[in-house]
Amino acid sequence: MNAVWMLRVLRWAYVAFISAASGIAVDAGAHGRGEGKHGASVVLALAIPELIAALAFLVEPLEVAACVVLLVVFAAAGILSLMSGDVLAPLRFLYFAATAFYIVQARCNLPVQTQALAVSE
Repeated sequence: MNAVWMLRVLRWAYVAFISAASGIAVDAGAHGRGEGKHGASVVLALAIPELIAALAFLVEPLEVAACVVLLVVFAAAGILSLMSGDVLAPLRFLYFAATAFYIVQARCNLPVQTQALAVSE
């Protein structure tokens, strides 16, 4: 498996996980269940853009914009988690943010020839 396909597999696995987690959060928020000290509206305000951005992350030309949205959502969720006394969740959000950033940077750093070959596959 070449570098392009390994990066795509990582992207797809990441999107599958983030989308599933966001979908569960949207469902919980839609049914009036919040998380921690935060109400359902806060959960929905973060989970809906997160879900949309995660799905957009699959479209490589949109990956930078989607990554920016994900980073903003993860930063807000990390801050809200810290404010509610959860010290572990911000580390999780930091990991999610670092992974999204890595995927974008790794793709940008691929040699142009490798990217051109991937488009033709």
